[in-house]
This record gives sequence, C-alpha cells and structure tokens, in this order.
Amino acid sequence: MEHQRSRDALIVIVCLLLSSLSLLGIGRLKIDSSTDAFIPTKAPVVETNNRIEERFGSLDALVVSLYDEKGILSGENLALIASLTDEIGKLEGVKQASSITNLKHLEPAPDGVEVVSLYEGNVEALETHIASWPGFYEGTFLSEDRTSASILIQTQLDYNQAALLGSLRAILAPLSGLESSILGLPVVTEQIRISLLADLAFLVPIVAALIMLVLYLFLRSFKATLLCLVPLVFSSSLALGIMSITGITFTMATMLVPVLLLIVGSAYTIHIFSHFFEEYESLGVENALKKVVKKNTYPILSAAATTAFGFLAQLSSPLLPFRTFGLLSFIGVVVCAASSLILLPALIRLVYKEPIHKQARKRAARGLWVAMGNTLSNHYGKVILFASLLLLVIILPLSYSKLEEGTNILAFFKKSSDLVQDTRSYNQRMQGSFSLSVMVKPSEEVLLPSTLTIVEKAISTLEGENLVGGVQSILPFVKRMNELLGPGDGESTVQSDEPELVFDFFTDLSDEQAGGQAYEPLREQAGGMGSYEIPLDPSRYGLETEDQLAALIAQYLLLYSSSLDTFINDPLEPDAMLITILLKDSDTRTLRNLTSLIPTLFPEDWSVEIGGGEAVSLALTDLVTKSQVISLFSSLLAVWLLVLLTFKSAKLATLSLIPCLFALTSVFGVMVIFHIKLDIITSLLAALCIGVGVDYAIHLISAFQRNDQSVTEVMQTTGKAIMANAASVALGFSGLLFSRFVPIANMGLLFSIAMISAALSALLILGAIKLHYSSLITRRPS
Repeated sequence: MEHQRSRDALIVIVCLLLSSLSLLGIGRLKIDSSTDAFIPTKAPVVETNNRIEERFGSLDALVVSLYDEKGILSGENLALIASLTDEIGKLEGVKQASSITNLKHLEPAPDGVEVVSLYEGNVEALETHIASWPGFYEGTFLSEDRTSASILIQTQLDYNQAALLGSLRAILAPLSGLESSILGLPVVTEQIRISLLADLAFLVPIVAALIMLVLYLFLRSFKATLLCLVPLVFSSSLALGIMSITGITFTMATMLVPVLLLIVGSAYTIHIFSHFFEEYESLGVENALKKVVKKNTYPILSAAATTAFGFLAQLSSPLLPFRTFGLLSFIGVVVCAASSLILLPALIRLVYKEPIHKQARKRAARGLWVAMGNTLSNHYGKVILFASLLLLVIILPLSYSKLEEGTNILAFFKKSSDLVQDTRSYNQRMQGSFSLSVMVKPSEEVLLPSTLTIVEKAISTLEGENLVGGVQSILPFVKRMNELLGPGDGESTVQSDEPELVFDFFTDLSDEQAGGQAYEPLREQAGGMGSYEIPLDPSRYGLETEDQLAALIAQYLLLYSSSLDTFINDPLEPDAMLITILLKDSDTRTLRNLTSLIPTLFPEDWSVEIGGGEAVSLALTDLVTKSQVISLFSSLLAVWLLVLLTFKSAKLATLSLIPCLFALTSVFGVMVIFHIKLDIITSLLAALCIGVGVDYAIHLISAFQRNDQSVTEVMQTTGKAIMANAASVALGFSGLLFSRFVPIANMGLLFSIAMISAALSALLILGAIKLHYSSLITRRPS
C-alpha cells in the first residue's frame, strides 16, 4: 500500500513539475498575429508582395490621424503637425513621413514652375495652394471639411513593428488639443499580438469556472471538482510548454488549444469520478479505482481517439497554423485521456481515505429532457426520423452554399472598440485606410502617353467601383506639371533651334532619352496656362513622335523635387508603375470583384500583379475555404474509419455520423442567419463538431449493442450522461463569448449550439431508429 502511495505521489510530483516548467515558458512564446503567420510563404500573393516591395519599398503604410472638430487648419495645430511630422520622420524604421506641413508644392512662375513648401507659416497661402490642386491633397492629407489631417508614414523594409508603434504612441501620448489615432494593417496585427495572451489569461479562468460549475452540479463534491481540474490543467499547460520549447508560433488558432483541452477533457474526468462514486462505498478506494479504470479505459480511449483524429484531420489543411492546431490538439487530447486514467486515480488514492456514505449518489434521477426525448421517440419516432433527415438533406448543403467568407482582421475586434471606431471615423473623412497595390509593367515604355492613357481609363473605372475611396498613381504629377508647363488652349510650343536643354538638371538625359531634340515651353505660355491632362499631341509641344513626348514627361517629373519612387521605379526610364487603390472597407465581395476587374482593364500583354494587405486577406479567405472543405471530409473519413474499426460495421459507422451532420447543419444555419463569416477561427468548427459530436453516437450505439437494457433504461443512463456531457461542453465553450475577439466569441456560440444539436439528434434520431428499425442498429447474433 505504501509502495502504491509513493508511486502515486511521484506521478503527481512529476506532473506538477512538468506543468510548472511549461507555464514558465509562456514568456518565450513566439507570437505572430499577422495574416503572414497563416498564409504559406510560397503563396502567389506573398511572392507578388515581395516583388512589389523589391521595386517600390515596404507596403506596410501607417497613418497618424489628427482631428479637431473646430478646424485643423489653425496656426497652433499646423505647428503641432509640423513638429510631429519632423519627429516621426526621425524614428528608426521610418523611410518617410509626409503631411501638409512638409510637402512640396508646384506652382506657376514667370519662367515656368517653382517648387515651394506647401505650408510656410501662412494659413491663407496654404488654402490657396490646396485649392490649386485639391485632387492631390484632399482625402489623402486633409479632409474636405478641414477637420482632419493625416501624417502618412512609409516604413522601411524589415523594420521593428512593435518598436515603431511604441515610439509613435509615446510621441502622441502627451498630445493635447487634437484627437489622435494610429491606423493601418500593422496597428491591427500589433493589437492582436498584444491581446492574444491577455485574452487567453482572461478566458481560462472563466472557462475553468464554468467547467467547475458543471462538475460540481454533476458530482456534488467540491473536492472531486478540484481533482477533476488537475488533469485538464496539466494537459493545457503541457500544450503551452510544447509551443514554447519547439518554437511553434502562437497564433489566434493555436491560442484555442489550452482552452479547448479544458473543455473537451472534462468529459473523461467526469466518467472516472461518476463511476468511482458508484463503487466507492462497497469496494473502497483501491478496489473501486481498479474496477473503474478497467471499465472506463476502452470507452475513454475510444472517445479520445475519435476526438483526437478529428483534430488530426487538420493536417490536411494548406494552412500551417491549422495543421499546428490539429497536431497540438491531438497530443493534448491523448495526454488528457491518459492523465484521466493515470494522474486522476493517483490523486484520488492520495486524497480519498474514508468512504463517503451517500446512497443518494447511486440513484440517478429521471432527467426531464431525456424523458421527453424518450416519449417523442416512442410516439412520433418515424415522423421525427424522416422529417429530420429530410431537413438535413435540404438545409446542410443549402446553408453551406450560402456561407459568407471573409478574413478582414479588423473585423476580429468588436465594433465598439477604439480601433474600429477610429478606422471608421477616418474612412468617413478620408479616402480610406484599406488598400490594394497593383504593379503594372506595360509592354511599351511606362511614360508613353498611350500607356498613361490606358492607365487613366483604368483608374477612372476603378474610382467608380463600390467602396473605392481613391486611386493613387503617377498621373496627378504628370498632369500637374503639364498644367504648369504645357501650352495653353489653342496654343502650341515651337521646337527650339538651340542644342542645349532649357533646364540645367536635364543635362543628365542622353540625346537618345531626349528624343534627339531640345524643346522649350513658350515663355508667354509658361506659368500655369496648360491643361490638367496627359500630353497626347506631339505637335502641340513642337515635337514629332510619342517617344519625344515620353521624354518630355520624364523631364516634367524630374522637376518635382520630392521622391516619386512609390509610383514609378525609375525617374527616367521606369519599367513598372504602382497603382494604390484606397478602400473605405475591406469587404470580401468588393475585393473579389476588384481583383477580377483589374486585369481586364489592361492589355493582355501587360503584366498586372495585385498585392497589398487586402490581397493577402482575400487569398487567405480562399485558403480558409479550401481548408474547410478538406478538413471537413478528412474528419468525416477519419472518424468513419475509426468507428468502423470499433464496431466492425460500415452500417453502424455511417449511423454514427448522424449527430455530426446535425451539428454541422446547426452551425452553418446559424452562420447564415446571423451573417457570421467563415474566417480563420470559425473554419475550425467543422472538424471540431465531427471529432467531439461522434462520441455521443458511439456511447449510445454501444449501449444499444449490449442489449442488457431497454431503450428507456438506456436513455435514462447513457442518455442522461450524453446530455450532461453536452451541457458541460456547451457551457464551457460559452465562456469564449467573453473573448475580446469576435471570431473566438462566435466560435464559442456556434460550438455550444453544435454540441446541443449533436446530443439531441443522437438521442432522438438514433433512439427512433432503435425503436422502429431495430435491425439497423442492433448487433447481429454470432
């Protein structure tokens, strides 16, 4: 006896040490909340973004939004914006910071064009400058109602995101008089990163408390309730330890593993303790445990196997975090089942010394809901059976086909959150904070007027699309320079006889680049008499060919002293241009329409590549949908094969999937009714529903197979246990409703509904089959 107690103590000590070491490793967890953690590095959109960044720099744009309801264009506010812009521009990781206080402005001059500062301390002059080129300034740097201004931040490649955002917040913290916010995809991903561990720390106690409530109601013993939690905490902490030791990235998907193990594993500990209390009085601790462990080893391992292999089906997913989630959940469920059979008995032997004389614990009261289900199966079994199966056949495929897709990570936050409110407010006043980046490589020269005209028509079409706030490109600069330097209406420029170029800084142009000619605007027409358009007619400029017009446009752009490398990859001979489409919302349907439309706006021999953060989100949405389909069928097949091995009957294996299918139907139906989108979290539900839901069918079919109880008795024993387990799992998952992330809260709601649906369908449908079509579910005589 003492030897057994020493061995039990050793088991408990080892498990406690492993748990402690695992929890100590939480600080070393590698957290990645971006979509980059989910999408494969070899995905086409990732490679496209890499190519765009090689030519045009980082696509991680940040915006500092400043708001004053009384008006942003006051001397005090502008001085503050100038100071902020200068300070932000000096931060490590910032390539360029631009605002209305440091932009260069092009204005007409007696001898052509003059590059001046947009703001030089005079608010009226600033308004005049903005009014001369409103299409460029308004909506990007300044709102039309003059209440909001923006500081646009272009980041360097491979910058430290957390450090830069921390520095920005430190700069903005002491700001008074202006409402400020930082927007952009990096802000969203950083907020998720900060919130992941905090959310886990917040959810675990809530879920644990709910599970303790269910355990106590079922076991009626606070001591037993606490002991039941130990194997659950052990398996959850071990999962965290595996992540920290192996360097597995902690994402929103893998974050769910510890919480999931707490909930799913509670069923195993309930079985051990409920049977232990039945045998404890008559057999004592040691003999009762031997009998209970022997009796429950196969059922627990069978239930754990179906659940674990349901998770393991995620290995077929194209997304690495989903595969990691499946593998960790598989390991966790196995550990949880094993610890229920080893660690929990050891704890019971150490804690329980004297028998508890409570005969009432042996007598199971008649469950109201189980009794109602039994009555329905008896009297309306055939009607329920055929009606429910008909609804299943109709609703399941219909609801699945109507599912909405979407992986907008801003939608992960509740609508009341500051981040969502700030973004919506900014998008209402400005062109938009979401973007698509389109890299265009024409078959001809980029600066040819015919090339630019095609781009202009494409941009005009895009600006008319839903949710498109604006489109940024090189065209406004070309048109503005032509307005300042080009000939006026009805006038033309004569070709110069002088061999020298007019502007000294054009001397870097070769004769070939200049088209072999020197050309000079008429001085009487210089100074803003031209048209705001792309130069198209060579004769108006005293030229002969379109190539010479392209050289003229190149000279135009050289006059603009600020960098244009975010629009063209070379100031003289670019071979690619970048078009940025600003969106007021990241709607999946809009993104899909735009990505389908964009290639049709350009000639077939042009290279058109679509990238940016929203392109990644759309690609991830497609991968999530693909993963859902693959994992759904993989889980069904894996579970069907396991049940086939268990019952040695294809018929029973097929019948065991009925609760799974009803769980899926309820999930998809609720998602369609309440417009819950299929995202990186809710897409995990299908495999979970199958892996956990099939257990109810296995327990019920096993009870029917034994033939030692009537259907009514089976429903009062096994049926009640099924309902208790479904209630505990559903209540545990309802704790996820308190998550600060919308997809996780949605998952808690949907899975709770799924478990109740699976349990009810198992009792009603399988019960009706047993009553009215017994041969389908009863074991054949040997």
